[in-house]
Amino acid sequence: MTLGLLLVAVGLLWLLADLGLLPDAAGRLWLLWPLLIIALGLELVFGPTSRGRRVSALILAVLLLASGFWLFAGEPSARAPFVREEVRVPLEGGTDRVRLKLEAPVADLELAALSEGDEDLLRADLERWPRQRIRLEKSRRGGRLELRMDSRGTGLRTRGRVPRWQLGLHPAARYELDLHMGVGRGRLDLRGLRLDGLALRAGVGDLTVFFPNRGGYRAGVEGGVGDLKLWLPEGLPVELEVEKGIGKVVVEGLGGGGGRWFAAGAGEPLRLSVAAGVGRVEVGVLEGAAYPSGD
Repeated sequence: MTLGLLLVAVGLLWLLADLGLLPDAAGRLWLLWPLLIIALGLELVFGPTSRGRRVSALILAVLLLASGFWLFAGEPSARAPFVREEVRVPLEGGTDRVRLKLEAPVADLELAALSEGDEDLLRADLERWPRQRIRLEKSRRGGRLELRMDSRGTGLRTRGRVPRWQLGLHPAARYELDLHMGVGRGRLDLRGLRLDGLALRAGVGDLTVFFPNRGGYRAGVEGGVGDLKLWLPEGLPVELEVEKGIGKVVVEGLGGGGGRWFAAGAGEPLRLSVAAGVGRVEVGVLEGAAYPSGD
């Protein structure tokens, strides 16, 4: 029974550490988890006698002091500062449709529209770990530009703050966005952009999305673990369908209920489907261009 509870506790802490949900100090202490295995081994080697337990305790204390000194006094390369990197895609004539697939496995993601006078189609200000590599692939398919951005590397377990990714898109083009998030918070301000489609998969962390004031496309949002806030502009016709997960669903400013809501307005509608995850889902309507208070 005791061994079973110990294994459950170790497994739970291991999961929380890999998801980056432990505070920085606790995340560092978790690096000492192999000492638990050493302690069990010492018990088997020296036996349950009083003398054996004293020897085991002495060895374990020396290992604990040495490991603690290395952990908190040293500066291992795995905790080296983030490296800043800028990625740019110039705005070229004839590029009016763009498909962007973005995978951010561990990052706080911010996305917004660039200014009309900007010379870049895409500009990204990124943080990464020293052993992480950010990859951008470009190709053309007919009259559409295909962009794919993701990251690869080792030593990406989070301890404390995660990298920050800030992306800007030029409002001159129309975008089909395919965004996959992992561990980290997200703030996607799509106002000012024109969309042909949106597929968004949240991960572990809170996510806030501001939709543009033009409809005529389908958007699918898959919730993860964390609160999900979706803000719609006033006057946009909306057809909303929500599949409830584990948590509360709150829809304000739209008519309907029972998993289906709608809002009347001029122009083509936004057809939005939401698969809730673990956490609160909130859908609301903004008055004018104001942000919600407290966000």
